[in-house]
Amino acid sequence: MYDIAIVGFGATGVSLIKQIQDEIYSLNLDKPKIAIMNPLNSFATGHAFGDADSIHKVNTIPHLLPVSSYEPDSFYHWLKKNKIITDNYPARLQFSRFLSQLYHQINSADTLHITEFHSSATSIAKAKDKFVIEDSNHQIIHSKTVVMCLGAKSSDNFPQFSTQKGFIRHFKEYDDTDGKILIAGSSLTAIDAFRYAYSKGNQDINLFSRKGYLPTCISSSNQYHPVYLTWQNIIINSKKSGDILNTFIHLLNKEMGQLKVVGEFRQAMNLLQKGKHQDYFEFLLQRAQEANLPCQDILVSTRPYMHKIWALMNIKQKQKFINTLGSIWAAWRHPVPQKVFEEIHEAIINNRLKFHKLISAPTFKKNKYIISTKKGTISSGTFWDATGGGNNLTLMKDSLLSSLKEKNLIEPCQSGGININVSTMECIVNNQAVKGLYNLGPLNKGCLFSTNAYWFNTQCANIVAKNIIRQLSLAEQKENI
Repeated sequence: MYDIAIVGFGATGVSLIKQIQDEIYSLNLDKPKIAIMNPLNSFATGHAFGDADSIHKVNTIPHLLPVSSYEPDSFYHWLKKNKIITDNYPARLQFSRFLSQLYHQINSADTLHITEFHSSATSIAKAKDKFVIEDSNHQIIHSKTVVMCLGAKSSDNFPQFSTQKGFIRHFKEYDDTDGKILIAGSSLTAIDAFRYAYSKGNQDINLFSRKGYLPTCISSSNQYHPVYLTWQNIIINSKKSGDILNTFIHLLNKEMGQLKVVGEFRQAMNLLQKGKHQDYFEFLLQRAQEANLPCQDILVSTRPYMHKIWALMNIKQKQKFINTLGSIWAAWRHPVPQKVFEEIHEAIINNRLKFHKLISAPTFKKNKYIISTKKGTISSGTFWDATGGGNNLTLMKDSLLSSLKEKNLIEPCQSGGININVSTMECIVNNQAVKGLYNLGPLNKGCLFSTNAYWFNTQCANIVAKNIIRQLSLAEQKENI
């Protein structure tokens, strides 16, 4: 019998095991028995960071990639020690190397009793006061608690294309035989796809999306401090109105309104609407270099509390937020590093990259994928689905999630992903916590909003670690009485 089973062991899993070690050491507890289950090829590195090309960068400065609250700058110091700090946004593979080395240090410290299972969990069942886990090698283990760190799960957003030749979802499937490529999406995943195709010499790259928004650029520094959209003002005004979403939107509009002349948002969107993509990139790049992106600064300022606002919204408010602000928020709240932005700008100047807004759904005819835009139709033999991980459980083809739903151990959150208790990260079914079953990472996004950010997943892992170790401590005290 294991005390803890960690199912899925990427970046969030490493943070969890580190913070379990921190708690065990701080409380001077006996070594818990921990089972870790994850295929060897992504063990302690995960897919987001370990399954990347060398050109792919993290989108966050090292100081915002804390693995543990005790040593929040450990990745930054690791970079300095290894003399591999090239800019503020290192390669993802470097972070995956750091995670792997950190895990091996944890495992060799003799503070935890860890057993590795280099396989995937296929079934989790609850039997009285324990969980029964079966893996892809048909091994069965028993554990008092289970923490799922499953990462982002891809959704089948284009099922009509999934069996067609030339349809890809991953850079390792890329084959530039056509000379032209269609890339679905406009988020960070789509930018990664562009950069890979661009690095391979592709001469005709076409990114498209329903909204047609373009990426934005990370400012050199955040200089503007909001006057109206502050956490304190949100508390005061929402208490008066009783409507957290309308309060947030009102204060956001008020803040943006006073910047309509000097801010970058209106000018950039005006260039976008006129189809002046090169001017759009030149304008935002110059403003970013000057640290003069006050509208971006406003959105960045919401980082510490946005998940709290999300938790206070009801389901109708969350749906309204997604429908009215979701796409623009994704584009403007998640900008790309300046060097990446410069690369996009260069590709546009050289006529190797074009952005498009769809006017109808893509089709497939005569071995060609076809998209329709205001400027006409574009066809290619290669279609890259770079829309990113999905959040709709019904569209995820994952045997473990299907098994958990059938056993009533998880249920879909109305806003997407898995329903959890936001205070404990325990799974919830029919308004009742599934005691001892926790979930961390992107599948919590419907409940937590901020799960694309590693620093936030680290905070959530800290909550789970403290909760589990508290339960182990109480059990140990009872045994000693």
